[in-house]
Amino acid sequence: MPDHAVGCHLSDLTDKFWNTERLVSILGEVDGITVAQALYTLADKLNL
Repeated sequence: MPDHAVGCHLSDLTDKFWNTERLVSILGEVDGITVAQALYTLADKLNL
């Protein structure tokens, strides 16, 4: 529910820049970067 500040819109899972920027604003710097990198790494395995 991004409109209620409990999430955020993500781009394609391989778009590290966009996803990092969005996740950092919600989770904080270290956690946002970590989650964006994990999504990038898993993108080909998730087939989304």
